[in-house]
Amino acid sequence: MRLPNKKQVNKLTPEVLYCPIIEYLLGFMNDYYNEFKECPHCKSTDCKKHNTIEKLFCKVIVNGKFVDITVYVQVYYCNKCKKTYFAKSPFYEGIMYCQPIVDLCLYFSAKNPYNRIENRFLEMGIQIDRDTVRNYAIKFESKIKEYASIKCFDKDVGINLLKVMFDVNNVQELRKKYPHEKYDGVADETYPAIKGAKKKFKEENRIKKMKKEKPLNYPTGFTLAVGYFAMLKLYASLLINKMPFNLMFSSVLLLPMLGADFITTDGHLAYNITNKFARHLRCLFHRLKNLSKKDKILIKMKKEKQPIDNIKEYLSNKYKDLFENKIKELKKKFPEYFNSEGSFLGAITSNSIEGGNWRIKFELRTAYSVKESITARTILICLNDSIFTYRKGRPIESFAHKHSNFTFEKIMKT
Repeated sequence: MRLPNKKQVNKLTPEVLYCPIIEYLLGFMNDYYNEFKECPHCKSTDCKKHNTIEKLFCKVIVNGKFVDITVYVQVYYCNKCKKTYFAKSPFYEGIMYCQPIVDLCLYFSAKNPYNRIENRFLEMGIQIDRDTVRNYAIKFESKIKEYASIKCFDKDVGINLLKVMFDVNNVQELRKKYPHEKYDGVADETYPAIKGAKKKFKEENRIKKMKKEKPLNYPTGFTLAVGYFAMLKLYASLLINKMPFNLMFSSVLLLPMLGADFITTDGHLAYNITNKFARHLRCLFHRLKNLSKKDKILIKMKKEKQPIDNIKEYLSNKYKDLFENKIKELKKKFPEYFNSEGSFLGAITSNSIEGGNWRIKFELRTAYSVKESITARTILICLNDSIFTYRKGRPIESFAHKHSNFTFEKIMKT
């Protein structure tokens, strides 16, 4: 095992950041954990003490030197299945560092790439490296799959985030718990580039240009699709794959949204099955975009090279007409989604999820080559974006924060 490089806490780091944390962690030094629990292998209580082992709780940096904080954990022997196991202790199975450090790694992973987290820990006087953080995130991703994967042909294809947060399989079950909420679904997909693909894409297009061939439109990327509830500001489902979005992926993505009042999509052909899960609405922006391609007046305006303001005004008026007609239609179908002022409360465009997708891509920040790495971070980003207590410059508690029973421990000890 390679030892970590020598590190110093930066002189600019305020002591109030790292001193209390180091003192807190040093307080665990030589703690002894011996509380009995039943055998995790066979659930037997016919067990006896076996021996005591020393475990590494974490490493802290004191005056430029690594200090190992170690604790002692009782090992029990099961008389029934003849296996050994640890007493109750702040450790996840198969992970070296303690539970508080692992949870902190996962928490930071929702807002930072793996390489940046090492520096964040250094500022707090804690030693941990990028690969360790990445391994913990991938471990979390594998546990999430055990707990809430959506299978297709016995393969894990997507993640049911409703199951992760609320222990329900779909909106129908969630509605039984919270019948007075409004469940307006949105589904959309995006394509973050695979690491190195943009560079290769530019090189390939340079060669195609020299050969006077048609250039490629996009670099190779992951297919990242999410299901979202706009009014609840809650992610419902997620899938990431290297294959193009298709009908099978759409079915997987929409499965947790079964029972929604309606689902708004961009009109991708894969969403043609949407009505099997809930009533289907077409995004007005995407509809206008598609209509504009065949609009004779717009085509003429472009040929005549009319001022851009004239084109914008024409499109704006076109959208207003579409919007007014759509509102009249929605008043008949979903009167409960209109407030006393006559405004529609639900999502009639995919803007909420377009923004959500852009938030995901922004939080990812860097490109990934391994599906497990990007999936782990995306899951944490979606959870962090759903469970919040502050948004738009003021304190506000999300639906998921009020009612979700999600904790890192709940998943990691699955």
